[in-house]
Amino acid sequence: MKRSKKHALKKLQSCCSAIAATGILIGATSIYPDSVYAADNNPKIDYGLTAGFSSMTIRNTHFGLGQFGVTYYPEDIARSEGYLAPSATLLWNTADSGTIYGGLRTVGSITRGDGDSWGLTAGLHHKYDTVPQQPFLMVGESRSYLNIDKMYLGWRSGKLIPFLDKDGLDISVGKQNFQLGDGMVLIDGNFEASPHKGIYWLDPRQAWNNSAIARIKSLPFQAELFYLQSDTYIQDEDPNADIYNDNIVGGNLEFVDKKLGKVGVSYFNIVSSNLARRDGLSVTGLHGRGNPVSTLPYLELAGEVDFQKNKNSTIDRDALAWFTEAKYFMPDLPWHPTLGYRYSSFSGDQASTTGKNEAWDYLYNGSTERGFGYWYQGIVVGTYETTLSNLDTHFINLTLMPPVKGSWMKVFYYNYQFNQPGGVQSFLGSPISSSHFASEWDVILGYSPSSKVDYILVYGNAKPAQGGIDRSKGTDALGIYHDGDIHSTMLQFTMLYHL
Repeated sequence: MKRSKKHALKKLQSCCSAIAATGILIGATSIYPDSVYAADNNPKIDYGLTAGFSSMTIRNTHFGLGQFGVTYYPEDIARSEGYLAPSATLLWNTADSGTIYGGLRTVGSITRGDGDSWGLTAGLHHKYDTVPQQPFLMVGESRSYLNIDKMYLGWRSGKLIPFLDKDGLDISVGKQNFQLGDGMVLIDGNFEASPHKGIYWLDPRQAWNNSAIARIKSLPFQAELFYLQSDTYIQDEDPNADIYNDNIVGGNLEFVDKKLGKVGVSYFNIVSSNLARRDGLSVTGLHGRGNPVSTLPYLELAGEVDFQKNKNSTIDRDALAWFTEAKYFMPDLPWHPTLGYRYSSFSGDQASTTGKNEAWDYLYNGSTERGFGYWYQGIVVGTYETTLSNLDTHFINLTLMPPVKGSWMKVFYYNYQFNQPGGVQSFLGSPISSSHFASEWDVILGYSPSSKVDYILVYGNAKPAQGGIDRSKGTDALGIYHDGDIHSTMLQFTMLYHL
């Protein structure tokens, strides 16, 4: 009971802090009369609101084996998610001291229904501890959550530093977003797929729990130095725990050509972590994206390679992840198609032969501005069947712009292979017989009648190959055997609002 009260008090404090902080920014506007704003628009305080709603059904989840983490294994599940996120930003241009800026954003989220395929956001009545059919009480598991997502303050140098570009020094601290390179390794510092926060797909929170970022720009070079602290809930170890933190220190140096694109080299180290396998992990990477062929201005090329190293008392990690991608825009053809191909590889463990752990730790990848399915490697498989480890993927994508104002369409095809099939077992513990995991087709229809709202309809169909069939064989909590030889499909409607 004491722990329950303590948890409830923390939630109340979080809600009050969000309301109070929002009130401070709102109140700040009343200090300055309207004439001040009309004269020079300084300081400037803007308000915004984003909201999202998504409803989805998944049939034959885990290729027929059913939803995990629940007292029974339903093959067909459905849920709805939603969030509301008001925000405020401050911009204060001083005459001779640069620009002060800041931001505050609160997020309230909710999930209803069966939860996701892993059971991470399943309802209270579904969860069980060590004995099937015996639910344990997850304190505070309401699958709704309100908190301050962003609260940061920064300063830009303006023209104060002559050997740098305008605003060539940018320093910010607090809870804020940060993306390294293409977002394959570091982008989302806030893990939400848990009973504590209770939202899986929409991913409205990405800010790092705490951060200090310095950006330096003197084109064609620009650099970032960063300290990041993650905000991640430990569901399995303690249902009443709030967070564990990875503390990350690193830097990124890029060469930028405004016409051709940019290339960069990065390094970061997890200087401390509650997870022994991450404590001391270092990641060195090389990344680039742009239009480097001047005679083919509509050809975009991208690539990245990252090396993970860690040798401590619990693990000797030596892992590799990389991708290469090409896209070509054809504006003269009907519906203005963009055709793309990407190959990505995330290493699997070869410990039986090397004595090391070569499995890629997927860290903090997440949603990017490039849209659905980009780093999740698929609407069905990448989102609900696997993580970015021990996985090689062929990804073919086509984007079309139909002759209806505001409409767009995407068609995706994925072919998945296990990077190291010897490190994969079925859910019965037996080895698999093939490295071919699965294939998937996705169709996404979008309609954006204005810049403020998007309506999106998604259909995904994933078919297991022999490796996927072998992996998904198992017996559920009711003693029913599943052979895993079945398609998984998903139908989803999403609405996003931006103000």
